[in-house]
Amino acid sequence: MLARFLSIKCTAYGLTDTGRSRKHNEDNIRLNPENSLFILADGMGGHQAGEVASKMAADIVENALTKKFNPGQSSNSDVEFPEVSAVTAAIEETNVTINKANNARGLREGKGMGTTIVGCWYLPEKKMSVIFNVGDSRAYSYHKQELTQISTDHSLLQLWKDKCFEGDKPSANVLTKALGPYPEVAPDVSLYPAKKGEKLLLCSDGLTTMVSDEKILDMLIQFERDPEKLPEQLVIEANLAGGEDNISIIIIDFT
Repeated sequence: MLARFLSIKCTAYGLTDTGRSRKHNEDNIRLNPENSLFILADGMGGHQAGEVASKMAADIVENALTKKFNPGQSSNSDVEFPEVSAVTAAIEETNVTINKANNARGLREGKGMGTTIVGCWYLPEKKMSVIFNVGDSRAYSYHKQELTQISTDHSLLQLWKDKCFEGDKPSANVLTKALGPYPEVAPDVSLYPAKKGEKLLLCSDGLTTMVSDEKILDMLIQFERDPEKLPEQLVIEANLAGGEDNISIIIIDFT
């Protein structure tokens, strides 16, 4: 009875939408409830096949973490969370694969298809999540009616903010990291404790450039007891605000 009382379960809901301005959707989302793995990738490149890069990212990371990963194979038996290293390796593998595809097409470094990625891999036995990201797709925590960004954007705008707003404000869509354009990338990978009653929001910048954090918080409060409705409602808000990009959303509900 005690173990059941202390258990924390998660349920996820997701939606991806083309938006009002783009002709096709370069985003990909992956919900794998059996393995508590949730991935969102926002492709870049337009005619350079951003949708291919985002699908490659979702496929490779999901395959690496659900089919290849074996915690018993860790070279260091004292490592408590080999999943962190597994996520890092999966993202690095993804980057190399996409970069090689760009090279095979004769594209020089910094050109060709690419993608952001953000994800959550929940480890129920350890009551921890591995949160990972590259680029400006975000992970937020919603708990006790407070919204907190738990990922860091890899963008010139974020660097400008980190430097206390020195110089002219850069464009919001200029990334400092992405999967594919360069042969190496350093992902952000961290452990995050699971809390009962918490919701995690994973989203592409098609939401955050259209809808303020304050409005996102309002929507989370409004639909707190109906999390399955949140992806559609947030997509509606982004489209009402202009829908200038593809919009992808995953809500992970911890109960």
